[in-house]
Amino acid sequence: MPTPDPHGERHPLLAAQEGIWTGQQLDLDSPAYNTAEYVLIHGPVDEAAFERALRHTVAEVEALNVRFTTDERGQPWQLSAPGLDWQPHLADLTTAPDPRQAALDWMARDLARPVDLERGPVFGHALLRTAPAEYLWYHRVHHIALDGFGLSLVAQRVAQVYTALVEGVPPGESGFGTLESVRREEHAYRESDRFAKDRAYWTRRFADRPAVAALAEGQALPARDFLRHVTDLDAADTEALRSVARELSVSWSDVVLAVTAAYLHRSTGAPEIVLSLPAMGRLGSVSLRVPSMVRNILPLRVAVDEQDSLRDLAARVAGELRAGLPHQRYRYERLRRDLKLVGGRRRLSGPGVNIMPFEYDLRFAGHRSTVHNVSAGPVDDLAVNVYDRAEGAGLRIAVDANPQLYAESDLAAHQRGLLDLLREAVADPARVLGGQRSGTVLDGGPLPGPARPVLSLIADHAARRGGATAVEHDGRSITYAELFGAARHLARRLAARGAGPGTLVAVALPRGIDAITAILGVLLSGAAYCPLDPGAPESRTAALLTDADPALVLTHGAHAARFQDRAVLLLDAAPDAGDRAAAPATTGPDDPAYVIYTSGSTGRPKGVRISHGALATFVAGAAYRYGLDREDRVLQFAPLHFDASVEEIFLTLCTGATLVVRTDDMTESVPGLLAACDRLRISVLDLPTAYWHELAFAVSTGAAALPAGVRTVIIGGEAALPERVGRWRESVGSSVRLFNTYGPTEATVVATVADLHDPGLAPGDVPIGVPLPGMRAAVLGGELYLVGDALALGYRGERPQDEARFAPLGQLPGSPRGYRTGDLVRLGDDGQLRFVGRADDEFKISGHRVQPAEVETVLLTHPRVREAAAVGQVLPDGTRRLAAYVVPADPAPTAAQVREHLRAMLPAAIVPSAVEFLERLPRTGSGKIDRNALGTVGEAAGESAGDSVSSSAPETGSSLERAITAIWEQILGAEHIAPHDDVFDLGAQSLQAIQVANRLGVELAREVRVAWLFQHPTAAGLARHLEAREKAPTTTPPGLPEAVLADAVLDKDIAPAAPVAGTRNAPRRVLLTGATGFVGSHLLAELLATTDAEIVCPVRAASPAEAAERVHRALTDQQLALPADQRRVTALPADLAKPRLGLGEARFTELAETCDAILHNAATVSIMRDYASLRGANTESTRELLRMAVPRSVPVHLVSTLSTAPPRGRAPEVPEAFLPPHPGLVYGYQQSKWASERLLEQAAERGLPVTLHRLGRVVGAPDTGYVNEKDFLWSVLQSGIPAGILPDLFDAEVWTPVDYVARAVVRLSLTAPAPGTVFNHAPVPPVRLADLYDWVQEYGYGVKRLPLSRWRAELPRSADVAATTGAFFDSWTDSAEGGDTDLGLGRVRADNVLRGLEGTGISCPLADRALVFRYLDHCVKTGTLPAPATRGA
Repeated sequence: MPTPDPHGERHPLLAAQEGIWTGQQLDLDSPAYNTAEYVLIHGPVDEAAFERALRHTVAEVEALNVRFTTDERGQPWQLSAPGLDWQPHLADLTTAPDPRQAALDWMARDLARPVDLERGPVFGHALLRTAPAEYLWYHRVHHIALDGFGLSLVAQRVAQVYTALVEGVPPGESGFGTLESVRREEHAYRESDRFAKDRAYWTRRFADRPAVAALAEGQALPARDFLRHVTDLDAADTEALRSVARELSVSWSDVVLAVTAAYLHRSTGAPEIVLSLPAMGRLGSVSLRVPSMVRNILPLRVAVDEQDSLRDLAARVAGELRAGLPHQRYRYERLRRDLKLVGGRRRLSGPGVNIMPFEYDLRFAGHRSTVHNVSAGPVDDLAVNVYDRAEGAGLRIAVDANPQLYAESDLAAHQRGLLDLLREAVADPARVLGGQRSGTVLDGGPLPGPARPVLSLIADHAARRGGATAVEHDGRSITYAELFGAARHLARRLAARGAGPGTLVAVALPRGIDAITAILGVLLSGAAYCPLDPGAPESRTAALLTDADPALVLTHGAHAARFQDRAVLLLDAAPDAGDRAAAPATTGPDDPAYVIYTSGSTGRPKGVRISHGALATFVAGAAYRYGLDREDRVLQFAPLHFDASVEEIFLTLCTGATLVVRTDDMTESVPGLLAACDRLRISVLDLPTAYWHELAFAVSTGAAALPAGVRTVIIGGEAALPERVGRWRESVGSSVRLFNTYGPTEATVVATVADLHDPGLAPGDVPIGVPLPGMRAAVLGGELYLVGDALALGYRGERPQDEARFAPLGQLPGSPRGYRTGDLVRLGDDGQLRFVGRADDEFKISGHRVQPAEVETVLLTHPRVREAAAVGQVLPDGTRRLAAYVVPADPAPTAAQVREHLRAMLPAAIVPSAVEFLERLPRTGSGKIDRNALGTVGEAAGESAGDSVSSSAPETGSSLERAITAIWEQILGAEHIAPHDDVFDLGAQSLQAIQVANRLGVELAREVRVAWLFQHPTAAGLARHLEAREKAPTTTPPGLPEAVLADAVLDKDIAPAAPVAGTRNAPRRVLLTGATGFVGSHLLAELLATTDAEIVCPVRAASPAEAAERVHRALTDQQLALPADQRRVTALPADLAKPRLGLGEARFTELAETCDAILHNAATVSIMRDYASLRGANTESTRELLRMAVPRSVPVHLVSTLSTAPPRGRAPEVPEAFLPPHPGLVYGYQQSKWASERLLEQAAERGLPVTLHRLGRVVGAPDTGYVNEKDFLWSVLQSGIPAGILPDLFDAEVWTPVDYVARAVVRLSLTAPAPGTVFNHAPVPPVRLADLYDWVQEYGYGVKRLPLSRWRAELPRSADVAATTGAFFDSWTDSAEGGDTDLGLGRVRADNVLRGLEGTGISCPLADRALVFRYLDHCVKTGTLPAPATRGA
């Protein structure tokens, strides 16, 4: 018995080696496990340098310096043997009659020699000269040492080293990893949950141990030799194969596998084929850079029907691979043991298909080469080896056979038959393989009556039942007569502006009565409407407008600023006299009714044009199918830019029913929605399937109850999960009709419908049904085509690639025009269609059709993204998500930056929820992105997670935090979300928030509102909020100090003596307080620029000269222009904390008699001082100014703060209204400003013309980068950045640049708003604290985020600013757990601001990374922050 080499290290075999060792032991003298290839080098070779390159490379490859032995128990071991003696064979064959054949004969003899694994070496090399400038490099290795990929790594390294030696440069490092790293990885895998999951997948998939079809009778061990027939597909045939693969959205290898399965089926008649598919098994593994033997065999199980086309089978094969490849590491040999398929005639799989896409493209000192396989290893039956050659000469197909089972003639016949079938399938992928396929057609039957125009139907209801309620929304309602009358009036206005047949009017309005009126008005004008999302990113809106090119945009004043370069008609503005002049035109059935945009396969959205005739056909068929009547009350759920809104609006109004438009707050929770539906007496629910999934879950668990009045539920938008359908049927039964609808936008909303309430449906069966009346469905080659009068006219603009989807169907009688959906379906025995999958890469999520190309196009516009791919993924629980895979440029962006870029250009629902960074994208042999491999990466993403999640986060946090993170992990398909991870930074979307809120509500048995998840995007924050609400008493007393409440009462004598005049002249003299402050100096500059008034500025100073000097210095410090006429600014020494503002009685009276407006901006801002020390300057000054205004009813405009509002945990929204006392008023500055607001409110109630302006975080003007160093947040940054720590303060807040604030406040104050108007100056989305801290890090500061309590404890108190900031938090009296503070606010309403600034050109810019960098530059320049060690780009 051999003994281990005492000088060599002993290692256990890798799993793949064990199987080969065992196979070799069955015939120790067999050379069957020899693998070999030769490289034809087109050029002269320096033989000495080549031998040196071989020896150098062999020494680097650990797997070649080994021997194998067994111990006393027969256990095999691998021994390190670095000193093995070997010699390459060098021969000049140029004198032979046929040098090439002589070389091949030598290779055959060498290949036939068995390898002694105990002595080695396990490899051999030869360099054979066959022409003066032509060499063949032959290398052979036993399969136990290297697989095909390992062999390619060695070949690449030899070429690299040889080239370096010839050029006289160092060869550099090989980059090879160690065998030990592969062993450790294998061991970790066997101990992992993944191992168990993989085993479970394969044992379930093959639990029935299917019969294995083969082309030969009997079985045999791998022979010592094998038969081979080689055919090269020429470039034309290869390109045809690749082209068909692209058309079918599969890889060319999927096509080869599908044709092989079809050939076996045709030859054997077996209903299932199980192919043996060698798998590299290296993606995501350390072995990707380790020459070794890790290859596995995957049993590929494919059902084949005699009517299958290539289109059918390729999709089926691709689907099977997508399912199996994530589990490819589970060993084939182990699975055979699991299934008890070892020994005898038991088999797991049949003939093999070996796809070898290793494109060597080897260059030897500049000379090109061609690689030729000699042997791919043992052949136990039949093996089809396909090589994708780098030199562009097409595919090489080598069919190997075991000579014990096949004769030469058998092999030749099988090779010919396989290639003939391949060419036949590629020529017509829709044909039955081996014959012509006839199409299957389902007919929805005739319409119940003539398809009448929708406007005619609605007009009938307006005339005959004009008093019936047509639409309700948020407490308002409108009758049919009122609705149609308003729409006719609008149509005349539109016609006067040029709207009519052939024109398009964009409608940018939120859900509501105005939106319904607008749609009908556009149609009555003769134009088509194009709904736009008023909340979409501006760049996307601009792109859609460019493509749609509407004649007019119909919107509200609040959104007008987004369409400044377009002709706009404001629905909420008074009509011009000329608007009533024109009469609208009539339309015909072929005129467009609407254009709705969907995701485009070319990378840009496409506008689908639907005619009046198609709309009428759909309404007639669907209304009949759903059984709607005039007594129904239908919920209008979808946004207008979803085509589901077409179904909701027109089916309801055309049947005379009542359309109930949902409010935004109805989707805060599923129980909340159903409670509202109960209150609103909804009878028909029309919901996106994704939302219905959550509703079904809530109803089935008892977390919510379906209202008794609901009789019909319509779902659609994506495939319904069988599990959710089962839950629904068990809990609701068949008493409520549940319609599962299917249909692309191109077929007018819905084309087929299934009755999921049918008791006859089998459990788990979720058909998409049969066509609507007036429509037909044709199934050709497994793909669904739609035919009928409801098809779209086509697309807006020139789109030849997309228009090709509309084409005559020659397979059907009369070749009717059809629409190719790209959806794969099968027809059941019951005559209903079942959705199988997609023939392309399109993915549906949240009701959106997503073409990955559109997302990829936007990804590639990021300057730091080199390559990108987007793929749709369905997680194990059925949750759907979109993932982006990015190859970054240097420096790499963060995942947050990538998402920020996407959010600016794409609808939120199609922004990928997972962003993963890769060194390179996986590619197929043809160079295309390997989307199947990305599916595998996606499943593993949770383990490596990259930039997306805290991948190493331990399982920490309270039980409530863990419950929250567990549900988020399930919904996002991520692992290890930590309590302080912001889920929206991890890619969460609004629908996923709805899902989490619903499932968390069920788990906790209490209501969880969606808004809370947005307000508290970390598990820790949400847990604190939920616990606080649980502990909070039912009613919370305000708890304000008595002094504050007493000061908040306005004196009875402060009231206007006479009614306020309706019109005011431009002010000649304006009193402005706080002119030397950050905001005040900009207000002064704006007043000087936009009015001719004298500005009086009370300033704390000892003399008028000092007061004037302070004003001038403030303007200069802020880089603001000094007034050309110095007399326009009057600076008065004053003290606002004193009676009469410290001006004296005479001056006070004089100002009361001469000032035409008062803008009170001054306040003492302190995060530390108590109310008593602030009341004079902040509260009593307001009282005095109101007293000054009373004699002449002068307008008073008070500048206050959003911090007077309750924190988010107590109020989800900050209204534009005066606020009652609340427990959130806990520190002096808040209390003083709230009391000031309360005085103003009482003045308004008494008739004084006052307005209130609440400001949030006011930041420096973007063009200067100036930072207000007294600002609270910047004080936190100044104290935390030097210490390297920053606190979790709040989730997000609105930033408004000071120059915008000044323009907005002055404009709104001087345009005579209604007395008592409150303006919340927060008109833009908030800045997320997580983004701010990311930008600070990217600027170059090494900081980490800490919970507030830890930050307070670790913050050094040496610096004054740090001491002050820390003291503030130390004094905070919030009762939140751990002492942490919730400083965030709920959603801040700014409707009054937006309306007031309509058409003024004044808009608030968004804060972004570049702006924060400018602010940090300022801080570094002024010395308030140290310069970072490395400055970010």
